[in-house]
Amino acid sequence: MSTQYQNGYKLRDLKAFINEIVGAKIATRMDCEMGSVSLRLNPKNMGNGFDLMTQQYVAEFLFDKFPYNQLDPAILFANVGAWLMDNDSSREDSDELGDPEIEIVIEDERSAEVLITIEFEEPVKIIEDTAGPVYFQNKRWRIQEYDVYVAEKFQLTVNHA
Repeated sequence: MSTQYQNGYKLRDLKAFINEIVGAKIATRMDCEMGSVSLRLNPKNMGNGFDLMTQQYVAEFLFDKFPYNQLDPAILFANVGAWLMDNDSSREDSDELGDPEIEIVIEDERSAEVLITIEFEEPVKIIEDTAGPVYFQNKRWRIQEYDVYVAEKFQLTVNHA
């Protein structure tokens, strides 16, 4: 995982997925933003870096003039739900993340305003870097993903006294 870490990566990835599902013409009518950001300070040493804190936020996906006669909104909603189940495993472990909320306002016989609101949480990960912009525990760090090594073998030896 050497790619540069970005806050709001779940919002970014879901937006790209929605753009694919609805197509370029409808996607141009979608605005997306992050709001209600909070930070839960829970540093955890993961060996090759730290999970410094958990960022919680609300993502809003707003479609103006969504052509509900061209694309059934149920297809959009089903794909959003499926993406969350496939790509956001932290939702299963959190009591704080609610299910997506949807508001629809019919504008005329061809279009509606559609708002999808989703709560996300994601760790803010840091790795040590002598020139990094983050100062933590008397060291400098930068925000970035890090490799996590998982043991594949385990050997236990018990000595009886």
